[in-house]
Amino acid sequence: MKFDMSITDNFPSFFDEQKERYIFIDSFDNKTFEVRVGDLDNSKSVGSVLASNNDELNVKLLALYNKY
Repeated sequence: MKFDMSITDNFPSFFDEQKERYIFIDSFDNKTFEVRVGDLDNSKSVGSVLASNNDELNVKLLALYNKY
């Protein structure tokens, strides 16, 4: 799974083809990013990350997703 997200993206989603699940990311302040995993009908929170730039955000999202 590869994330290519910008801190200015407020509500992106990604699809993991191998695991056939969606990753939804919500941010209201472009600093804290809430991460949910599931499908279009049902998802659950797996945590949040704090990031101040795009690279940091994408590394932390990948780490959180891999931990899940």
